[in-house]
Amino acid sequence: MIQKKLFHILAFLLSKLSLRTVHILGKYFGMLYFLLSQRDYRVLKENIENCGLFKKANIPQAIKENTQELGKSILETLYIWSSSQGKAISLVKEIHGKKFLDKAEKAGKGIIFLTPHLGCFEITSIFYGANNPITIMYRKARKKWVSDLMIKGRKKGLVNLASADSMGLRKILTALQRSEAIGILPDQVADKGQGEMADFFGRPAYTMVLTNKLIKRTEASIIMVYGERLKDGRGFDIHFKLINRKNMSTTLGLNKELELFIRKNPSQYYWSYDRFKKIKNK
Repeated sequence: MIQKKLFHILAFLLSKLSLRTVHILGKYFGMLYFLLSQRDYRVLKENIENCGLFKKANIPQAIKENTQELGKSILETLYIWSSSQGKAISLVKEIHGKKFLDKAEKAGKGIIFLTPHLGCFEITSIFYGANNPITIMYRKARKKWVSDLMIKGRKKGLVNLASADSMGLRKILTALQRSEAIGILPDQVADKGQGEMADFFGRPAYTMVLTNKLIKRTEASIIMVYGERLKDGRGFDIHFKLINRKNMSTTLGLNKELELFIRKNPSQYYWSYDRFKKIKNK
């Protein structure tokens, strides 16, 4: 109960600050967090060292920048969850690739938004859901009081949520059948039996097959999207990229498209996420 109150108080207080202040605090929070959480730091360090995106001499700086960016991400998430829809939308400064979004909407077959753990993914669904219905698939947090704030914070405007289970899958399919948009985090490690191993930055990663199945079952357009975190707390730019359906016929194809997208801004990727963890047999 005390943890819940402190968590909600922190989120409320953050919402009263400027984004610039939240990001300054997040920078130091990230460094402290990874100092205390050695396991997450080891994962981050190993992933950056092995992704092949940074020269050896630049790896220490890349690690430092990533700890700061992830700290910003954690605090800005609470900030966005606790802010009004209007305030959240005001943080969006520029839209890149809007022509791709317009093309997908004109096709009228629904849209599958693929939002990797890159930049601020919380802002993308809120931005789109301000004017269009979108159903986001999510995993429940381990702590119910975290889930409660997450659900409340994400359900802004026309955003609907679908839990990552059979009931949620039905909601996702129903939304696509209505030619609406859905959102998926495609680089999440799939649950046992719901993925397959595929190369990701040169290493085998257990990759979800859900995206490929949805593409085969529908005629929806595929758009990859992320919210770029701007310097000095100036807000976010949203980037859309229309993906050729043929490139998404396999999990390897999915990962290759993710790699191309992550290369745009690797310092803002969640390298601390254990993408390459082993899936234990039941």
